[in-house]
Amino acid sequence: MKTRLRFKIIATLICLSLAGLLISQGYWLKGLYVSNKKNTWDKIEEAMRMADYMEIFLRLDSLSKNDFHGEISPQFSFSQDTAWEKKKESISLDKIMESSPGYTIQYMEAAKTLNEYLQMIGTLERNVQILMHQQIDSLLPINYAQFNTLLKDGLQEREIAAPYRLRVIRQEAKDSVLYTYTETSRKEGSWKNAVRFTHIIEPGEYYYDLEIQSPDQIVFRQMAGILISSFLLFVIILIAFVYLLYTILRQKTVEELKTDFTNNMTHELKTPISVAFAANDVLLNYSDTINEKQRKYLNIVREQLNHLSGLVEQILTLSVENRSTFRLHPESVQVADVLTPLIEQFKLKADKPVSIISEIPDRMAVTADRTHLYNMLSNLIGNAIKYSGEKPCRIRIKSALSSKEATLSVTDEGIGISEANQKRVFDKFYRVPNGNLHDVKGFGLGLYYVRDMMAKHNGTVTVKSQPGKGSMFTLHFKN
Repeated sequence: MKTRLRFKIIATLICLSLAGLLISQGYWLKGLYVSNKKNTWDKIEEAMRMADYMEIFLRLDSLSKNDFHGEISPQFSFSQDTAWEKKKESISLDKIMESSPGYTIQYMEAAKTLNEYLQMIGTLERNVQILMHQQIDSLLPINYAQFNTLLKDGLQEREIAAPYRLRVIRQEAKDSVLYTYTETSRKEGSWKNAVRFTHIIEPGEYYYDLEIQSPDQIVFRQMAGILISSFLLFVIILIAFVYLLYTILRQKTVEELKTDFTNNMTHELKTPISVAFAANDVLLNYSDTINEKQRKYLNIVREQLNHLSGLVEQILTLSVENRSTFRLHPESVQVADVLTPLIEQFKLKADKPVSIISEIPDRMAVTADRTHLYNMLSNLIGNAIKYSGEKPCRIRIKSALSSKEATLSVTDEGIGISEANQKRVFDKFYRVPNGNLHDVKGFGLGLYYVRDMMAKHNGTVTVKSQPGKGSMFTLHFKN
């Protein structure tokens, strides 16, 4: 896979990850906002209901003291539990029901679920509150100012701080307003987006109308910690991803510079190698003035030039293979036609006796690029010779054909490869470690080239080896 393509894939995955994170975070925050909003609205309704209860009980205090016009201290504090304990002796549900025979409480005889039980209890409580209003309001009028004070305290206890407007509306008189309280001196237009809550005092007659300004701000203030932490987390992740992309882009640039340098260097090396080859050949073959010692050194120079030339050609082949314009030219290749000259070539240039036995049938053919098939077999045979060790070099080349694939295997009896190193022998520039000794020269590119070329042929290469017993490399071509 090319570096440019890998970079595009990584950048795409990072962008998709950020988009997914943003969407999931937004979806979660939206759900939290809806939940908090409903909870806040429930708290406001509860505050109105509890303020109504406490205002009723405060009037009960006045009735019990026969003080119908007494002022109620603004410092008065009340709780639901103590209110009920104080009043349960002076007023009971039975007494209210007995005094109101025309009003019946509807309830379910048997509730099947918890929700039905809760609905039944809520209905019962609401009916009790309405009956209490019917009985007490006839004796002592509602103190709207006191209700407003209790409501304000209830909202503050529930951490709901926002400007509000409270009105008491009588329905029978064409929705006439009996009482109005506005906490701030805002203009009338500023209440257009307010949220309205109603609490019925007596059905069909009176109800409290509460408008709260900027309701969304209440919810957002409650979610401030989560919103800020989510935003900071997203910013940190975004910065990390951007830095990662920057680092990858920088590494990509370094990789391209390194590749260009390697390509240019190998191209430039071909000229001095060719000149050195020509000079060495002239001295060896066309000079009568050199002695045996000089000839020996010239032969050593030629061997090293051959080795260096082979490495340069291998690097050039890899550089061509990594270009975006690289294309294979597959055709049906007779393997024997490629192997025969290759085997003779290795027998001639090997510095020790080599036995290469080919068991490839004459009509054995694979679909491959002829040039690269030649190079892959050359690399495998060359490695088998180089790593034959001190044993006699015996190499066997076999083939197999099935309905799914055709295989070519090169087997040697050399030093072998340990199981741990077998997993990495196809890596680029990897060489089996042997301490500080490098008896066999090379760059670790041959097997990498074989694996890469087989991948481009939609095939694979495998290795089986045992240390001290040799190795078998197999090329798998799909039919």
